[in-house]
Amino acid sequence: MTMISAKEFSGWLLERFADETQGVSLSREDINMLTGRQSFSLGYIHDIHYEVMRHGMAFVTDTTREMFYLVPISERPWRKQLEKHYEHDLYCNVLPLNKSG
Repeated sequence: MTMISAKEFSGWLLERFADETQGVSLSREDINMLTGRQSFSLGYIHDIHYEVMRHGMAFVTDTTREMFYLVPISERPWRKQLEKHYEHDLYCNVLPLNKSG
């Protein structure tokens, strides 16, 4: 089996899951099996993410780098979401996060 490039794999993912509203998850073993690779680097994941981002999707991993997620990207600004769920002027009480610990 030949190894599939990040560009080829991202195209395969988009063909099958571009219309997915909830996203899908893949294990490290799933990616190895689907791409013909024995292992892959975080750079490979970054390349997949770069390719799918152009189509409104993100490809991200958990902190253990054992599970990977293809999820749709929302273009909804956070303030509009707060206005939708709370009183219109309530979001003005949101304070900036304190960066100094």
